[in-house]
Amino acid sequence: MEPVGRRDKLRAMPGPLPISYLARASSPSWLGKHFLLAWHAVILVTSLYPFSGWRYTGEPVLAYLGYPLPYYHTLTDNSLNLLAYLPLGYAWALFFRCRWYAPLLALGLGLGLSGSVEFIQQFLPQRIASNLDILYNGAGALCGALLAGLFSKLLIVRNWHVLRQRYFADGAFNDYGLVLLGLWLITQLNPAVPLFGVVVQPQGIPQPWVSPIADALLFLRLLEGLGVTLSFLAVNLLLVSILAHRRHAASGILLLFAVSLLLKALFAGLLLKPSEFLAWVNMNVLLGGVLAWLLLLVLLKLKRRWQALAALVSLMLTQLVEALWPLTATSSHMAALFRWRYGHLRDFNGLTQTLSEVWPWLAAAYLIWRIARDWRRASQPTVLGA
Repeated sequence: MEPVGRRDKLRAMPGPLPISYLARASSPSWLGKHFLLAWHAVILVTSLYPFSGWRYTGEPVLAYLGYPLPYYHTLTDNSLNLLAYLPLGYAWALFFRCRWYAPLLALGLGLGLSGSVEFIQQFLPQRIASNLDILYNGAGALCGALLAGLFSKLLIVRNWHVLRQRYFADGAFNDYGLVLLGLWLITQLNPAVPLFGVVVQPQGIPQPWVSPIADALLFLRLLEGLGVTLSFLAVNLLLVSILAHRRHAASGILLLFAVSLLLKALFAGLLLKPSEFLAWVNMNVLLGGVLAWLLLLVLLKLKRRWQALAALVSLMLTQLVEALWPLTATSSHMAALFRWRYGHLRDFNGLTQTLSEVWPWLAAAYLIWRIARDWRRASQPTVLGA
């Protein structure tokens, strides 16, 4: 059943609840807990990237806490520091069920995490430990917790629970799949990476390499297009695996495609130079996408365990495509595509790159788990009741 008190709170809100929601028993949701862990990982990756060049300067390790606040600072930098911890405070407040002390705990935990990150940053040559960052991070966690308390009294929370139950399969197992889709959307925020792409055409001086076929350009085009096809299949079949009913597959896939396309275009307009606005799309990407749609229409007719297996195979083949890709996109050359001059661009690129490298293995673990569970259930004999 659901956590105690959730349905009572939803009933207390104005407006009737759907009969389908009241009649259907559901297991406790782990979505908030999965998100909380995932966002901690996002903050750590963003704050400590590129994880290299560790050194000790010889200064007292806690000296930065007593530094005077910097005279010069930017509104953009401070706002991003605040916004980064806003989801964290929101998730912590939900973890404590929005009780009166939740904002205080979220503030303390946010300050603790930020202080720990700043402490570690002083051992990285490309980082500067800042007490001002700790203050803004703590303020972000506090604001997030206060927003959670406010939203818990609004109809949007009730509508989310109803939609969550109506369109997605129940259980903590499927909540993990939802968080995976959210992390995948973060990987798509980098406008220098093609939509659903797993390889990037590098900028700068041409790189020497030996093609396995006579037409080297054709080999690159095939790899890039095939990478888009396989990535599209893997992500959308993962989405289908967590839907409550197969009839929602088409609308769910179209919605995910629209959201990812909108985010890609939005961040391209925000971060890229006007001449590079369409750097994330080319003919290889388009042809790979068309092929993916055609294959997906066939795969949607299979049983779910076969769809999960197809998703796993597609995911592993994307890793093969990435391994076969002979060119390297260096950060210095790719930076020429961007016009963003307000800081945190390195953190943003580091986050999307790290998640792009880790996400396939997290998704593969989830799919293997799902396949094993589905096959075990299918092999169990059906017991006819009296």
